[in-house]
Amino acid sequence: MSHEDVEIVKRAHPDGVDLVQLFAATTPASAPGIDLTVYAADCLVEFDSRGPAAVGPPSSSGVLGLAEGWLDWLEPWESYHIEVEEFIDAGDDVISLARVRAQSARGGVPVEHSPAALWSVRHGKIVRVRFYLERAEALEAAGITGHR
Repeated sequence: MSHEDVEIVKRAHPDGVDLVQLFAATTPASAPGIDLTVYAADCLVEFDSRGPAAVGPPSSSGVLGLAEGWLDWLEPWESYHIEVEEFIDAGDDVISLARVRAQSARGGVPVEHSPAALWSVRHGKIVRVRFYLERAEALEAAGITGHR
């Protein structure tokens, strides 16, 4: 793991945007703030499916799989505004911690939660990304305990 891997993940991670609007307004290949060139062609993309509110495919691959996963994930939301709070060098991986303010498409119910993602970078490319609804699950998957 290196500082370079953290910088690669930063280039791939949307920040300060409403993902529903982002994906509705553009094709994933041209989404501003997301550098798709840092993903390996066969990158494994996983959306955590342990929780009852989890949506999206359990896994897919490549940039198209990433886009399909996000579109599935975002389907029940009218808005899904994401702010990155921290990137953590986790040895062989990078963890991103975010804060989400969302509003459901049905009923306009406001929701706030603190998801995380675990990113694996090899030879300058993201080869795997796992999205988690709960930070504790991402930290546990990376073998990190006691993080705030």
